[in-house]
Amino acid sequence: MAGSDTVNRNLLEWTDRRKAAIRAFAERTASDMEAYAKPNAPWQDRTGNARQGLFGYAFERDTQLILRIAHSVDYGVYLELAHQAKYAILEPTAKRFAPQFFEDVQRLVRG
Repeated sequence: MAGSDTVNRNLLEWTDRRKAAIRAFAERTASDMEAYAKPNAPWQDRTGNARQGLFGYAFERDTQLILRIAHSVDYGVYLELAHQAKYAILEPTAKRFAPQFFEDVQRLVRG
């Protein structure tokens, strides 16, 4: 059918631009989560390694885009889970930033 190649190409380009924009939102959000978590982690530093080892990142797996905030120290799991999560920063940070990320993506997709 005449013009269908153009329509298909335009649709693929539109999709690629939206995916790239969503990836940019994800990378910005991951960076923002890291920037928030480091100064707001509720524990008292002894060496500073746990605080400096907090990092946020975004990556793709299959058809999913995943954002993470994580510890690089092996005892990070204890900071997150011990003492009824008194020193947790990962989940509170993710919960703080998720709504804005999803709003940004919805606004982008809706056009």
